[in-house]
Amino acid sequence: MAEMSIDERARIFAALSDPTRLRLVEILAAEEELCGTQIAHRAGISIALLSHHWKVLTDAGLVIRERRGQRQFCRLDREALESAFTYVWPRTRLQSTIGSSRQ
Repeated sequence: MAEMSIDERARIFAALSDPTRLRLVEILAAEEELCGTQIAHRAGISIALLSHHWKVLTDAGLVIRERRGQRQFCRLDREALESAFTYVWPRTRLQSTIGSSRQ
């Protein structure tokens, strides 16, 4: 996992501070990849609004978009998300907290 700068981490957390974008990340976390129409439908938003939020998430390095024909597909960059959180909350602390909350 490559080391992230403080600016890169700040961009990720700023992107996640919006409820709609956080919902989009949750949707993508549950799937390997989805097309824009599927994501918009699951999030209950328009394609135009999705496009705006996709740009913010892409600029933050959280999602990877790929055009195939007339459709755009999106997947979560899980490594970038994990890396941002690991610097703030080291894995051992995170794992022990998650483990204790499940008991």
